[in-house]
Amino acid sequence: MPNIIVRTTVVLFLLLLVGCAQQQIEQNQTVYTAPVNQKAASPRFLSQSTQKAEQPKKRLVIFRSNKADASSEPFVHAQDIWQRLRNGMILRDYYDHPGITRQVEWFSNNQTYIDRVMERAEPYLYYIVEQLESNDMPLELALLPVVESAYDPFAYSNSHASGLWQFIPDTGSRFGLRRDWWYDGRRDPVAATDAAISYLSYLYDYFDHDWLLALAAYNCGEGNVRRAMGKNRQRGKPTDFWSLQLPRETRAYVPQLLAISSVVFDPAAHKIALPEISNNPYFDIVEVPDQLDLSKAAQLASMDSSELHRLNAGYSHSVTHPDGPHRILLPIDHASGFKVALSKTPREQWAPIKQHVVKAGDTLSGIAKKHQVTISQLRKQNRLKSDLLRIGQHIKIPGSGVEKLLAANSRRYQVKQGDSLWKIAEKQQVSIKELAKWNNLNVKEPLKLGQVLNLEVEGGHAPSQKKLQYRVRRGDSLYRIANKFDLTVNEILEWNNLNSKHLLKPGQQLTLFIDVLRI
Repeated sequence: MPNIIVRTTVVLFLLLLVGCAQQQIEQNQTVYTAPVNQKAASPRFLSQSTQKAEQPKKRLVIFRSNKADASSEPFVHAQDIWQRLRNGMILRDYYDHPGITRQVEWFSNNQTYIDRVMERAEPYLYYIVEQLESNDMPLELALLPVVESAYDPFAYSNSHASGLWQFIPDTGSRFGLRRDWWYDGRRDPVAATDAAISYLSYLYDYFDHDWLLALAAYNCGEGNVRRAMGKNRQRGKPTDFWSLQLPRETRAYVPQLLAISSVVFDPAAHKIALPEISNNPYFDIVEVPDQLDLSKAAQLASMDSSELHRLNAGYSHSVTHPDGPHRILLPIDHASGFKVALSKTPREQWAPIKQHVVKAGDTLSGIAKKHQVTISQLRKQNRLKSDLLRIGQHIKIPGSGVEKLLAANSRRYQVKQGDSLWKIAEKQQVSIKELAKWNNLNVKEPLKLGQVLNLEVEGGHAPSQKKLQYRVRRGDSLYRIANKFDLTVNEILEWNNLNSKHLLKPGQQLTLFIDVLRI
């Protein structure tokens, strides 16, 4: 009997020791509880505050250090948007690749540029990160607009790409971005982000789950990447990104994303400071039941109109689309006050209404064409049962915005019917040469209706090219100079009115245009 008591006591003591050890292990694990990203049927029109109020189910997410031996590192809580980005970065194996050295050096030596771009990125980062996470995509992609547009929703390139994600018209249409006189979805931060995720997901699948090839194709098209891979296969060469003969811009484009990702991942190592950006939604997506003027919306929301126009850059004429949807983005802390103020404002005050007095010869279709609206919009606005008009009849024109410089930036101009570079330059008291340079335009190409032009060099942008006066040294050749600055001999010849037979002389001055991210 005593032996039984002793054995029982020993067993109980051992069980107690095991339980304490297990409790100690559990206490040493630091975990982060994050909401499950639930996708609604139409997430782009869902209010951010509504998502928060629904209190979706929780899931347990363990974030480890991103070092090679992660098992020995403590878990990292996503305190701000930057740590959340780092937790989702999966392309880290390339951060030390020699192919990105020059781009890393450039970002590491340009704190002021980082400051400007990240300040512009703040309103959009949280939304973009949310959408990338919900689609199980690398969070490095949240930094792609840094490379594409310097996070400017009004950015416009000489290839007619527009918006944060720089969609060209054909690709934008292919991925559902609506574009007409009233609205350009490429400039809409929400719609363009959704389209960019769809396009990048498609490219990732197309290139057998290789993100570098997908990114290259986002820049130069899947056809160019596929053909480059085919040529390498025929020659028995590898088909990874680093081995392909792609356009020069694309060969720099992918390293630029990896470089800025490397800097964000470990800013201290690059002597860079990132601005404080919280891990919380910046804007609310608010549905409005009717057409609304953006300046009126800013007044009702008690906020600066330029910030509201920047958040709603998709609307081309300072007013929502007559056919809807009429959703607008508002900073979280202004949304509730706006809703209350709007509910107390009569609808006839929501958007400016013009009136057209019918004259002899007028037709509904002619009036619609003149005011850039559709016949159905005129019928709806005026409750017309037929297209017959009476002389002297007053026809209400749906709110058509304000005919002036874009309010989002007093130094931008939107091209109207009949505009030309010469007319705009004369009116704005700038030279045609300057206007073309600031907007990367070919002076021989016609302007497009609705196109947004910079009227000065915007201080917030990193210039795409830097003009450099190079003094020829002894032993220099056109080939050696071109190779040094990642240029072609033909470019140097063209910029300096030279021919291929020209012999360089020591001390001779050459004009070069260098991409700042390639030097």
